[in-house]
Amino acid sequence: MVDPSAKNTAPASDFHLTRRRLLQSVGLTSAGLWIGFRLGDGRAFAAEASTDSWQADAFVRIGTDDLVTVMIKHIEFGQGVSTGLPTIVAEELDAAWEQMRFEHAPADETKYNNLLMGPVQGTGGSTAVANSWQQLRQAGATARALLVAAAAQE
Repeated sequence: MVDPSAKNTAPASDFHLTRRRLLQSVGLTSAGLWIGFRLGDGRAFAAEASTDSWQADAFVRIGTDDLVTVMIKHIEFGQGVSTGLPTIVAEELDAAWEQMRFEHAPADETKYNNLLMGPVQGTGGSTAVANSWQQLRQAGATARALLVAAAAQE
């Protein structure tokens, strides 16, 4: 039986790339880097990386403190968007739930429009997860691919 309190530690001689070390390296080496991301609705957005946080796209921001912030374009009316939508990104990033945070997106229907309601930023009819799951899966997968590529360059 495996002892759940046992820590998984590597020998001191092995190089161990932690997520924190990777994010610090990416943040320092990619200041001023512009990363474009094509969203499911066909619009292209870009975000400038900084040393405080790295924004992969309009929906995912990863801080130097290892926290992943998901921009939620829907209002929480008790249907669970504040947990359900960050969970989608956490799965794609293989991130621990303790690292996940969310913020409500600012009013900007060009970036955060409701794909089912047309060019408006709105929530209704319990459509939040159905509306956002594909965008957030793509955002999380893109962020992970970019982090893996940055780690490979290191």
